[in-house]
Amino acid sequence: MILRLDGSGLGGSVAAIPSKSQAHRLLICAALAREKSLVHCPRLNADIEATVRCLRALGAEIGRVGEDFIVKPVTAPVSQAELDCGESGSTLRFLLPVAAALGVEARFTGSGRLPERPLGELCAALRSGGAAVSADRLPITVSGGLRAGTYRLPAKVSSQYISGLLFALPLLTGESLLELDGVPESAPYIDMTLAALRSFGVASERERNAWRIPAGQGYHSPGSLSVEGDWSNAAFWLCAGAVGRKSLTVTGLDPASPQGDRAVAALLRRMGASVTEGENSLTVSPATLRGIELDARDVPDLVPVLAVTAACAAGETRIVNAGRLR
Repeated sequence: MILRLDGSGLGGSVAAIPSKSQAHRLLICAALAREKSLVHCPRLNADIEATVRCLRALGAEIGRVGEDFIVKPVTAPVSQAELDCGESGSTLRFLLPVAAALGVEARFTGSGRLPERPLGELCAALRSGGAAVSADRLPITVSGGLRAGTYRLPAKVSSQYISGLLFALPLLTGESLLELDGVPESAPYIDMTLAALRSFGVASERERNAWRIPAGQGYHSPGSLSVEGDWSNAAFWLCAGAVGRKSLTVTGLDPASPQGDRAVAALLRRMGASVTEGENSLTVSPATLRGIELDARDVPDLVPVLAVTAACAAGETRIVNAGRLR
């Protein structure tokens, strides 16, 4: 038997999956609020499940009904907890400061390559705030609680360290200041955290490369929230539309999203692709592409797929400010 398979090229429409980055943030805020929350998240993955598992270990009640999470917040933190973060770096880096702020004696574990990842700068900041932290790599036990005050981090650390402290510091009695020694990397991910905090009534004041967190705040649930479409995942489909033979549309994308990877639309335009915005959708059509200079400082997750796209473009593409990614 002889079979001939002729590729027709990708085309048509695909729905964006929920943003894992936003799901982490909304679930953490919901678990720390004073009221019950409904978080609409139609699809799951192992990282989101790790965050849910760890929030339950800290005392939150989280149920799944259809495509929704029903979150009953932590009302009385447990005294001891075992938090298995799986392979989720976001879960680990967000919840280490939160567990310390809640005063829980929490043992963090993980799998895959997660135990290899150093956490020295974050652990040092927690120790400076009064917490006892057993090590700088997994497994880590944190205990002793945090006190309000000034916390300092190097600017070039993971934005997840900064986000973790931004989640934790509003839980403390008294005003706190989170200072960086320069301009932060991956700033849009910090913006996502600040947006999630604002939706739960938590305010912070930006002071150059610092955030002041006023005293006397609490997390207050808006009731019902939806996890928006994921621009990072959508970028692969959008780039496929740029290098293929047919137009490709991704639906469920918020053009005003705080997600930094929505920059893929502007970057594809710069490369010469035809990009059309619809109502909560984006369509990319094939075109003659050209090389550009890509500043990866705020969009490290776009580098792999844009590198593939650049290989199909005329001329040279230069990727700069990728030191932390490398």
